[in-house]
Amino acid sequence: MQKYLERAAASTILALAIVGADTAQAQEMTAKVSGRVMMDWSIVDAETADTDWNATELRRLRLGVSGKFGDDVKYKVELNTNSSEDVNVEDVYLQWNPGGKKFNVKLGQFKTHNSLDELTSSRFITALERSMFTDAFEFNRRIGLAVGTSGENYTINAGVFGDNLSTASDEEGSAASARGTYNPVKNDDIIVHLGASARIRNTGDTQSDLRYRQRPVSHIPSRIISTGRIADKDTFLGVEAAGIMGQFWAAGEYGVTNADCETCTSDPSFDGLYVEAGAFFGGKKTYKGGKFNRPKVDNPITDGGMGAVSVFARYDTLNLEDTSINGGDLDTFVIGLDWWPVKNARIGVNYFDANANLGTSTSGLDSAFADLVVAGVTEEDVSGFNLRAQFDF
Repeated sequence: MQKYLERAAASTILALAIVGADTAQAQEMTAKVSGRVMMDWSIVDAETADTDWNATELRRLRLGVSGKFGDDVKYKVELNTNSSEDVNVEDVYLQWNPGGKKFNVKLGQFKTHNSLDELTSSRFITALERSMFTDAFEFNRRIGLAVGTSGENYTINAGVFGDNLSTASDEEGSAASARGTYNPVKNDDIIVHLGASARIRNTGDTQSDLRYRQRPVSHIPSRIISTGRIADKDTFLGVEAAGIMGQFWAAGEYGVTNADCETCTSDPSFDGLYVEAGAFFGGKKTYKGGKFNRPKVDNPITDGGMGAVSVFARYDTLNLEDTSINGGDLDTFVIGLDWWPVKNARIGVNYFDANANLGTSTSGLDSAFADLVVAGVTEEDVSGFNLRAQFDF
């Protein structure tokens, strides 16, 4: 599979390079520099472990360039760093839209086609951290080849992938994904979104087995539940629904992952779900191309206004427990308040309250929670605040 992907990628790069070169000779190349900065402060308390965290971090610092070769070939290159000071390649791809039509071919590194919350930009997601199952099931960027099409009220995308550019392995993993969305209602007042997605994932022969784990909503501390490394491949299926009604919105998703575990008595299934509802005052949530987009701010402070305020509530649950594996489960309530002084800036605060069944594995856990598991403690309550200041250009 990996060799097939490499050959397909090489062939497509050559084809797109020829198209881009021919087009660039007739029409000039365009370029736009973009970036985002997200600075976080988290105050977290773990009741049973009797431990607290009070820390700041650079969550994302991203810089990229995007543009076109003529009318038909788009490109994007984006780098990211954070408090770790590691620099990672995020999106880097070419996209060919022959004749400017809705059909496209995409080659490079980009996200697999899964989840409304995952595919919505981190600049515009509702909570400051995405829903728990998107992290636990490891939706990420991979080197791949994808095709897609869209219309006034639908999108369809599918692709085959190798691994992430940062992966160092003699035998890398592979994946295939697909997602479709449909808008049964779409007008100036109401938008209804329905969607479904799937992903098949395999590890490489020299790679570690897959592990499913999750933090208690905040990026600080580290993981609180984990299955340990148990699977060499898995299959994800997910469904989505959302709606925007004037200044109000609601959204929810459910996803299940079936893991292929050779050492388990039976192959386990894990699932996650979230539901949320919110409202904007002085603006509204927007939607484009099967995902939430940049919010509208009616009266930005640059025009003498007060900006926009949004409030929301979310219930988020993740279950990593099955008959053959006890990776624990996590139930979380989140409420949030955001101020958007202009459409490109956000100051937000989220309060969360998470209740965890810790499970039996200490693999990859924060030391505070691993100590509880070793001591035979089965439950933990974690609560706190996440605060973020962000802007993009």
